[in-house]
Amino acid sequence: MALATTYNVAGNREDLTDILTILEPEESPLTSLAKKTTASGTFHEWQVDDLDTVSFDGVNEGEDVSSWTNKAVNRTRLGNYVQKFRRTFMTSDIQQLTNTAGVPSEYAYAESKAVRELKRDLESAIASAQERQAEAGSGTPYLTRGLGQWLANGGSVAGAASSDVPAAFQCTASDTNAAPTEAQFNAVLESLYIANGLPSGQMTLVAGPTLKRNISRFTRADTSSNDSTYTVTQAAESKKVTLSVTLYDGDFGLVSIVPSIFNARTSGSSSTTAAALFGYLVDPDKIGLFVLKAQGVNELEDQGGGRRGYCDVIAGLACHNPKAHGYFEG
Repeated sequence: MALATTYNVAGNREDLTDILTILEPEESPLTSLAKKTTASGTFHEWQVDDLDTVSFDGVNEGEDVSSWTNKAVNRTRLGNYVQKFRRTFMTSDIQQLTNTAGVPSEYAYAESKAVRELKRDLESAIASAQERQAEAGSGTPYLTRGLGQWLANGGSVAGAASSDVPAAFQCTASDTNAAPTEAQFNAVLESLYIANGLPSGQMTLVAGPTLKRNISRFTRADTSSNDSTYTVTQAAESKKVTLSVTLYDGDFGLVSIVPSIFNARTSGSSSTTAAALFGYLVDPDKIGLFVLKAQGVNELEDQGGGRRGYCDVIAGLACHNPKAHGYFEG
C-alpha cells in the first residue's frame, strides 16, 4: 500500500528560522586597557630611565664639589614596529539578491563579522609572545612585539628577554606555578613593589580562565605562620553564593582581575588552545597602543562578481617599561 511520508514527498517546506548565532569570545581587555596614541612612522619609540642607587655616606665640612655625574647615562630608547591587520570579505551578486534566513543583507553581515574578527586579531597579537619584525619584502611583513616578549625573563612562553631591553628595565616579577597560592600571588606583587614602588597603586591582571578560577579559590589560611583565616558570612535570603574574586586588595596595592582567552596565543590557534593558566599583571599607565591607521572599512570596486571590501588597522604595542609589569605562567 502506497504511503505518503516526509521522505518521499517533494513539496515539504523547510523549517528554517531567522535565528543566526555566533558564539565566540570577543572581549579584548589588553586593547581596552592600553592608552591610545597616534604614530607617525612604522617604528614607534619612547624613553625609559631609572634612579641611581641610594647613597648616604655624608659630606665633609668644607668639602668642595670636584666631580659630577651624568644623570642621563641610564636613559634608553625602546621601540616597537607597527603591524598591519586586515580582514577581507565578498558577497556574490546573486547571493546579495537572495533571501537568506536571519541575514537581511549578506554584505552587511560579512562586513560586521570581519570587523569583529579584526578586533580579535589585534588583541591576540599584543597579548602574544611574538617578536617584532621589520618589513623585508614579500612574506616578511612588519610584526609588533607582543607583551609576552616584552616581559620575557626566561619563561617557556617567550624565553629570554629581547636584546634591545637593558637589564635594568627588564621584567623581574613572574610566577610559573600551575596553581599559584595567595602567598605566591603576593610574592609577584612584592617583586613589583620592590622593583618600582607601584606608582599607580592599582594593577590589572588579565588572567586566563583557569588562573582566574584559581584566584577565586584563594584561602587566607596559612599553617606556616600566625595568619588567620577569614570567614565570610553571607545572608541566606539572597539565595546567592558569591565565590568570584574580581578585585584583590593586598599588601602591595589593588589588583583588578579580568578573564581573557587571548593570552600567549600563536597565530591561527583557537580558543580551545588558549593558555588558560597564563596571566599578565599590567600597570595600565605603562602600556599603550600606537595607531598609524585607525580601524576602517573600505568597499572596493564591484568588477562584476559582487560587492567586496576589507577592514584594516595599523597599530603596535608600546610597553613603556617592562619592569612595571609581571606575569603568571602556569
